[in-house]
Amino acid sequence: MGSGAVSVPWREIDRQPMPSPRPPVTIPLYRPDFTGDDARACLSQLARAPFVDAGAARAWEAGWERLWERRAVAFASHDEALGAVKGLFGWRSGDVVAVDPLLDPAWIEALEANWLHAAWRDVDPVTGWALGGPLARAEGSGVTRAVVTHHPFGLPVPGPDSGVEARHDAGDGARQVGLPDTAPVILEEISAIVHPLPGIGQGRIQMVNLEGPRILPVGVGCVLLSTDEPLIEALRKRRSRPPGGPACALGCALLASLPGRLERRAELAGRYLALRLRGLGTLPAQGAHGRTWELFHLMMRDARTCSALRHFLQRSGIGCATPVWFAPRLPQGILLPGLHALQTRALALPLHAALTNPESKRIVNRIHRWAERYGRSQPPPHDDASPP
Repeated sequence: MGSGAVSVPWREIDRQPMPSPRPPVTIPLYRPDFTGDDARACLSQLARAPFVDAGAARAWEAGWERLWERRAVAFASHDEALGAVKGLFGWRSGDVVAVDPLLDPAWIEALEANWLHAAWRDVDPVTGWALGGPLARAEGSGVTRAVVTHHPFGLPVPGPDSGVEARHDAGDGARQVGLPDTAPVILEEISAIVHPLPGIGQGRIQMVNLEGPRILPVGVGCVLLSTDEPLIEALRKRRSRPPGGPACALGCALLASLPGRLERRAELAGRYLALRLRGLGTLPAQGAHGRTWELFHLMMRDARTCSALRHFLQRSGIGCATPVWFAPRLPQGILLPGLHALQTRALALPLHAALTNPESKRIVNRIHRWAERYGRSQPPPHDDASPP
C-alpha cells in the first residue's frame, strides 16, 4: 500500500452504520422471453454472416407477410422508415402528424429527425385509446398529413376510426392544427398486437417497433406492412440497408414461437383477471373481439391507493410500475388529464412468457393480502388524479 494510504481493518468497516438496502426484485416487471432456439439462431447467423445479410432480412420480412397476409419491408432504423414514408407521400418539413402520448418515443424521435411536428391527443385513462382531435404544438402550424393510431397495451381500438374528427381546445399556448382537404394517411402502430385480430390492419400502413420491452424483443429496427404492394416496393427502394443479420435471425426465431408466447401470456392474464380488489381498483378490459396481453395493468381508485400497492409489492420483491414506462415529450403548456390519470392511478404487473406459475401465484396472493388489509384501514375513496 502506497504512502499516505490509510489501512482500515475489516472489523472497523463492519461496525460502520450502513443504509438499509432496498429489497431485491426477485420477480422483475419484464424479462425477455428468449429460449435456447432463439440464442442458437442468432449464433448461427453470427457465424455465417455477422453483418448485413439480404437473405436473412428477406426471410424476416417473409415471416411477417405470411402472418399478416400483406407485403412487408424491414428497416434498420425508425428515422429512415419514416423518412421513406415522408418522401413517398411528398410531405414537407413542418407538416404535422397526429399522435398520442403513449406512442413509443422511437417514433416521436423519428418524426423530429425528419422535420415533422407531432400534434398531441389525450388518451382515455382506462383503455389508453386516443381521444378527440389532434392538439397543436406550441410552435409550428403545418397541415396534418398523417394520423398514427395504435392499440395501447394490446387492446384493439374499436373500428378503423382515426379519431381526428372531434376537436377540442388545446389550452393556452397551443393552436388547433387544420386538416387538409384530403383525409390524412392512417399509420397503424401494431407493436402491442403483433398478430392479426378482427378489425386490425385497416390503416394504409402498419408499423411494428422492435425496440424496448416488446412481445418480440428483437432490439433494433422496425417493419412496415401494407396491402398496397407497389407502396411497399417503393419504400424498399428508398431503404439504404435492412436490419443486421443477427437481428433478423433472432426475429425469425421469435416469430416462429409467437403462438406459444401469446398463449402463455393469455394464461397468466387469466389468473390476474380473477383478482379480488375489494373495490380498490378495476381490471383491464378483455376486448370485444379479444386482445393481445402486451402487459396487464390495474386501474386503482386514486393515486394514493396505487402508490400504496406499488410500495407493498416492491417491498415483497415484485417489480411493478406505471404502464407508461417513458416520459412523453409534451410541449410546454399542454396538459392531458387522461394521461395524468393513467400515470398516477395505473399499475402494471409482471406479464411475460418467462414468468413461472409459482411467481404468478405469489403475485396474486400478495395483492389479495394487501387488498384485505388496506381495504379495512383506509377511508372512502377520494379523487386526486387531476393534474396540478
